[in-house]
Parts: sequence; structure tokens; C-alpha cells
Amino acid sequence: MNKFQPWKRLPIWLAVSAVVIIAGIILMALLGFNTVSDRPENTQFEVKYNVVVENSEELQDKLEGYCEDVFESNGLSVCDMKKATGVSGGADMASFNYTFTEEISAEKQEKVKTDLAAKIAADTGLSAEHAEIYTAWHSESLVSGTGHLWRGAIAVGVVVALVYVGFRFGVGCALTGLVLSVHDALFTLALLAIARIPVYGAAPVWYAAFAALLSLVFWLVHCIKLRSLKKESQTPLDAETSVATVYQSAWKWTLVLAGIVVVVLALTGGLATAGVRALALPLLIGVVAPVYSSLIVGPAIHVHVKRAFDKLSRGNKFKYVGKEKKTDK
Repeated sequence: MNKFQPWKRLPIWLAVSAVVIIAGIILMALLGFNTVSDRPENTQFEVKYNVVVENSEELQDKLEGYCEDVFESNGLSVCDMKKATGVSGGADMASFNYTFTEEISAEKQEKVKTDLAAKIAADTGLSAEHAEIYTAWHSESLVSGTGHLWRGAIAVGVVVALVYVGFRFGVGCALTGLVLSVHDALFTLALLAIARIPVYGAAPVWYAAFAALLSLVFWLVHCIKLRSLKKESQTPLDAETSVATVYQSAWKWTLVLAGIVVVVLALTGGLATAGVRALALPLLIGVVAPVYSSLIVGPAIHVHVKRAFDKLSRGNKFKYVGKEKKTDK
């Protein structure tokens, strides 16, 4: 049996969670969340050119240098830059996409385009039109207008999942799942406040809802295994023995699921635009809390919950000491 038995240290885990959550509540009340990233949109400058006309690695390097010089001369600071290739209008095109977080006036945007065209002409002897080099400014929303719909959908998902757990695995499992969902939502908000992770204004609510839903997904692993154990056991097992037996394999599956979620979020954050990345990466906090609760807090609480519900369902007819103890007939 796994030597780590979190159910024997429930007061410690409750104290840890209480300290984190209370500290987070205090910081939320005094300082709020770190919303330095909270801005409605960013501005992007795209430089696109035909890779066939006057194409060379030297031209590509020069274009990148021209852009950097023009931005610096106009007092602009680049937040992010991505390179891409593709087909546009039947021609093979390559592009640089620069992202700025500051507000840039229309006059300055036009000046950047003019300065870049002049620099290209001065250094290469080519006009931007002849070399098929195109420039354009774009705006990109960092926070989707449908964010509230996603939060609502996740909240509904949590309720549906709890009802399902209640009908499928019993009220005891659903009660533990409810406690863990609330715990993980508060724990996630507290970690965001304590760590001062940059977030958008409405995003913490979304992260909390995500943590609550993920918490139930992880807890379902324990519920499924508890149900299977109950069916397979020849004799009734006491609450601690049941939870301990299930824990031996449930913790591995929980970590596997958590690892998959982390990889997906990391890839999304690494490959997406700056706006999506700023929203996706803090979701990793929403994974930490459910892993902690499903591996430590959940089993510790469920031993007591299951013991109480077992006692109610059997009318205190049997007393269980452990797996080896058989009931009287």
C-alpha cells in the first residue's frame, strides 16, 4: 500500500488551504488582482513581401533591421514578433508581424509606414511597390467578447458534473466533489492574488471556473475506482481501506491527466498570439489547485464523508475495522 496517506493528516491540509485562501482574500481585498495586462486590444504592424521578387535571406534580414530602426526612431517598443509564410493572391509571401501594447495614433502609424518605405528605397534602391513589399496596421482584441459565455458554460458544466456524480456514484462522492470544486476555485483565485500573476480584469473568474471543472474531472477518477472496488469486493470495506486501495492507482491517472492538460496549455501559449497566450498560460494555476485537492485534500475529506454515509446507509449495523475484518452474518 502507498506509504503516503493524506487522510491521516487532514487538519494539516485544511490548515494549509485555509492559510492560502485567507491570505488570498486579504490581498484581493487590499490590492485586487494584478491587472497590468488588462487592455482592450493591441496594435500590430505587418510587413509582407513576395519571396520570389527580389528574394534573398539578405533582404529578409535587412527588412527586419529596417523595421527595428524605424520603430526605435518613432519611440515604439515591440511586445512580440512572429514570422510567417503563406500564399496570398497566388503568390508566395513571407511576413513579419510586430505586436505593440501601447496606443499608437493614426498619424504615427502612417509615419512608420512612410519612414519604412523611405528607408527601403534609400538602402536598396528599390521602391516598396517594385519589391512587392506591403505594410499594414491591424488591431487585435486580447479578450474575446464571448468570454462570459465560456464562463457560463463551464459553470453549467460543473453543476451537470456534480449531478452526474451524485446519481452515478452516490451523494457522498458528489458532496466531496462539491467541496473540492469550491476549494479549488477559491484556491486558484488566492494563488493568482498572492503570486501577483498578470491577468485581465474578468479572467480570474474564468480561471476559477476552469479549476472547479478540472477538479471534478480529477475526482471522477477516484469515484470510478471506488465504484469498481465496491463491486469487486467480496466483503464490505471500511472507508479508510476503500480510499487507500483506490489511491494506489488513482494518483497515477490524475497526474497523467494533469500532464496532458499542462502540455495542451503550454502548446497553446507557445504557439498562439500574444493575446491568447496571456489568457492561456495563467490557466496552469487552475491545474495546480485541482491536482493538490484530488491527491491530498479530496482523499482526506472523503474518508470521513464515506464513513458517515456508510454508517447512515447501513443503520450502524456493521462496524468495520479494516480490509481483513469480516462482518458477522
